[in-house]
Amino acid sequence: MFVDVLFGLPQRFAETVVVVDVFRSSTAIVTAFENGAASIIPCSSAPEAFKLRERLGDDYLLVGEELGLTPKGFDLNISPSLLTRERVGGRRIIYCSTNLMKVVSRCIDAKRLVIGALINSRAVAEYLNEIRPDHVSIIACGFLPKNMITLEDVVGAGAIVHKLRYDEASDSAILAQLVYENDRWREIVPRGFIANYLKQIGWGNDIEICLKEDASDIIPILEGGELKGMRPRDHL
Repeated sequence: MFVDVLFGLPQRFAETVVVVDVFRSSTAIVTAFENGAASIIPCSSAPEAFKLRERLGDDYLLVGEELGLTPKGFDLNISPSLLTRERVGGRRIIYCSTNLMKVVSRCIDAKRLVIGALINSRAVAEYLNEIRPDHVSIIACGFLPKNMITLEDVVGAGAIVHKLRYDEASDSAILAQLVYENDRWREIVPRGFIANYLKQIGWGNDIEICLKEDASDIIPILEGGELKGMRPRDHL
């Protein structure tokens, strides 16, 4: 298994793709499934989300953010703290976000697309170790509006690389792994660009939730245009 780490909107990618957006989109998706969400339909903008709900029905929950803020008319922000069992249990969700869903849209033709975060990094790695694809692209979303690499997404990608039993790795994958293996990331990431922005817009409490490593064994996988929340036993 060869593993590569890419940054931002990829121009190329392997048949197996893992998309990482630690603050907060990947974490929110894992949390929603952990709390019983039935499915999540990804879309890349609020107008697209409204059109989807108009077509699919009002029983779909609109969850999303634009630059961290809740789009007007949406039911919930993507804050993991809001995605409780009471709110999302059994619900089908239409989901849009500034970064992750744009990357997902770019990679929609991948043979296999998985959502990765710090909170499910071990589960994702163990899933990949089990299925042993020839080539894995881990995409650290970063902050697309400024074409920025972000600390937390490098660490999240590196956590997965660290836990993979890979045969070969690209320089960028090794770099991400080295960043993760330096324990100082735990004190530095909460001072990074996105962390500071979350504090400014009132979502600073989400930082601690997003950095809870391996708190979930949920593996969100794209199937037929919808994300489904799998667990390791589902692949036995």
